[in-house]
Amino acid sequence: MVRNAYDTQIEEVECDVIKMGNLCIESLEKSVEAFLKSDKESAKKIREGDNTIDLMEMEIEEKCVLIMALQQPVASDLRRLLTVLKIISKLEKIGDNSSKISKITLKSNTKMYEDSKIINEMVEYLKGMLMDVLKAYREKDEKLAREVYKRDKKIDKLFEVLYNKMISHIIKNPDHTPKATEIIFVGKYLERTGNLIASIGDRIVYMITGERIKEEEFEFKHFE
Repeated sequence: MVRNAYDTQIEEVECDVIKMGNLCIESLEKSVEAFLKSDKESAKKIREGDNTIDLMEMEIEEKCVLIMALQQPVASDLRRLLTVLKIISKLEKIGDNSSKISKITLKSNTKMYEDSKIINEMVEYLKGMLMDVLKAYREKDEKLAREVYKRDKKIDKLFEVLYNKMISHIIKNPDHTPKATEIIFVGKYLERTGNLIASIGDRIVYMITGERIKEEEFEFKHFE
C-alpha cells in the first residue's frame, strides 16, 4: 500500500513535467510566430507567460525534494526524481529562450523581410523534437530518446545555413542589417533550444539505463 502511494506521487510529478513541456511547445511556437509577424502584443503575452513556466519548475522541484526527504527512494526511483529535476531545468531554459525571442520582437523597430523559410523550418523541427522527447519520457522509450538526441544535429546545420545566409544578405543589403541581425539571434536561441531538447533525451536514457549518451560518446572518441 505504501509503495502504491509512493508510485502515485512520482507519477503525479511526471505528469506535471509533461504539462510543463507542453507549455514550452506552445510558447516556442507562438514566440516565433509573433517575431515573424512583428506582433508586439502577442510577444508581450509570451513574456508574461514565462512566469507560469518558471513557477511550474519551482513547484515540481519542491515536490521532488519532499518525496526524496520523506520516502528515501531506492536507486531506480532516485534516478527518476533526479531526471525530473534535470528535465524541468532544461524546460525552464527553453521557456527563457522563447521569452528572449519575444523580447527581440518587442524591441524591434524593423519589419520582417520576406524570407522566413529557415526560421519556420527550425521551429517546426524543434516542435517535433520536443513532442517526441516528452513522449519518450512518458513512455520510458529509450530508443526514441536516443533518436531525439541525434536529431539535434539538423538544427545545428539549419542554424549554420541561416547564419551564412544572413551574413550574405547583410553584405548585399546593408540597410537590412538590423532585421538580419535579429534573425540571427532568433536562430541562435532556436539552436540552443535544440541542445536543451537533446540533453533531455540524454537524461531520459540515464533514467532508464543508468548510463549517459554523452559518456558513451566520450568513451567512443577516447578509444578510437
